[in-house]
Amino acid sequence: MTVYAGRFADEAAAAGFAAGLRRQFISVWTLITGIPVPRKLCPQNFALPTADAVTLMPVAGGLFGALATVVPALSVWAGLPDPAAAWFACGLYTVLGWGLHLDGWGDLWDGFGSGRRGDELRRVMKDPGTGVFGVAGIVLALAARASLLPEGGGAHWLTVCALGGSVGRFGGTVAACVGKYPWEKGMARDIVRGFGGYQLFRSFVFTCLMFPLAPFAWIAGMILSAAAAAALAAWANGRLGGVNGDVIGASSVLGELLTLAASDIYIAGH
Repeated sequence: MTVYAGRFADEAAAAGFAAGLRRQFISVWTLITGIPVPRKLCPQNFALPTADAVTLMPVAGGLFGALATVVPALSVWAGLPDPAAAWFACGLYTVLGWGLHLDGWGDLWDGFGSGRRGDELRRVMKDPGTGVFGVAGIVLALAARASLLPEGGGAHWLTVCALGGSVGRFGGTVAACVGKYPWEKGMARDIVRGFGGYQLFRSFVFTCLMFPLAPFAWIAGMILSAAAAAALAAWANGRLGGVNGDVIGASSVLGELLTLAASDIYIAGH
């Protein structure tokens, strides 16, 4: 841990650190959200995020979770009933970018439901169609997220959605760290192969930015999200042969739902 902290401090002190961080953030933001970035801020040559860039996914996820919830939260203030506003929040969040992770979640459910292993399981998960298990998983995820948004909307929603979006995606980075990638092709190849202990440390540091929002919920969410992601990645290593983008996305979804549940408990106690 001390070695990682020293390495991070050296990086932060180096010339060009801020500019590099901005480029990394934009590459992650454009991958996980559909919210456009001003053209003048975008790199001239867009590339998929590197493993180091993915460590910023908790920052992008937290900001995205809050921004995507502003309009639904205001709709509660305007008189829309909480249940309708909660589903509105889920729908908007999905359309604006959560659908990427939700797609991986659904593919994993299809793969699990098939009962297959190895390459046969991977073929099921890579099938562009969605089966009954995948549809059921997606519906359950949407229903869980809608039901886990606390009553009253407003600031509570912004807090829990920012926290869930950040800590949940930390779970995705845990899966990338625990997982292996034995295949020669795939969008997640360079991320999983390049993700080690230092990258996980960076991801943890960036997720700490959300700690002041709700310390108890943050701690509980981090523990639950990391444990669930590690277990899911270990299962995928054994059953699938490794961790791909679907497993990372599914880990992010599961971590977010667990963090929202922890946030509900925190808010109910206050």
